[in-house]
Amino acid sequence: MLEIGAFPFTLKKDKLKVMIITSTSGKAWILPKGHPENDLKKPQVAELETYEEAGVRGKVIDSKLSEEFNRDEGGTLVIYPLLIEEILDKWPEEDIRERRLVSIKEALELVTKKEHINAIKYFSSPEMTKKLIKNIL
Repeated sequence: MLEIGAFPFTLKKDKLKVMIITSTSGKAWILPKGHPENDLKKPQVAELETYEEAGVRGKVIDSKLSEEFNRDEGGTLVIYPLLIEEILDKWPEEDIRERRLVSIKEALELVTKKEHINAIKYFSSPEMTKKLIKNIL
């Protein structure tokens, strides 16, 4: 099964922060993700899920920078880097999820799903950080 998600990030003074959210059960910290939608392209799904689940408006900065990760439950998780443009006070799933904008170190301490950890490590690597910076300047 395919899922599509985002690595919603901010970048200040070359320091990445990532927005993580709780699962609907509230027991796990994860990246925003969802299922493909017939009328939307994959990057649009990543943007929509980030808005609905995390209350973040932003744009996928370059769809070619997406990466696929194998899910523990089977299937694939495709993650797109999404530059945070606005953090909303109200959002569709605010009653069922918490959110935190955290350092990469803190995200890696909180997130427990292997494919989400791998995505955070991938997008925060020095090589990828350089590509992200290049695409937002």
